[in-house]
Amino acid sequence: MTQRGTRKAAERMAGAAAERLLRLGRQLQGAATTPDGRAVYRTDQQVNDAPYRERWAHDKVVRSTHGVNCTGSCSWQVFVKDGLITWETQQTDYPSVGPDRPEYYARGVLVEMFREARARLGDPVAAWAEITGDAAKRRRYQQARGKGGL
Repeated sequence: MTQRGTRKAAERMAGAAAERLLRLGRQLQGAATTPDGRAVYRTDQQVNDAPYRERWAHDKVVRSTHGVNCTGSCSWQVFVKDGLITWETQQTDYPSVGPDRPEYYARGVLVEMFREARARLGDPVAAWAEITGDAAKRRRYQQARGKGGL
């Protein structure tokens, strides 16, 4: 028998064993099940699934920030239900700082190296790969940490 034939036979045996276990389970539980036997309908228990279903419901969305122990002041989209925060996601619509600056803070030395490489190579991905792939350049912008110059 080929390897493929052996695998098919093993899959059939596993399927037959699973079917026998499901049949036995239906006999033991004594409750109605779905036709495939993988879900049980219980009429003897009350299930309150409303909190789960209403989890993503909200009355309003407000903009906020995490003020305690957070120095970044990142903007968050906060979803409120009955006056309580139910969930949040980070807001990503920060205003532009202008065409002459990078949108996010970066060390001046890194920005200068990036601009030079991009002008020379024409491709921003290739420029970034050149800077981060060169140990001397990487060391140069990493050593600028903590010295300002953003």
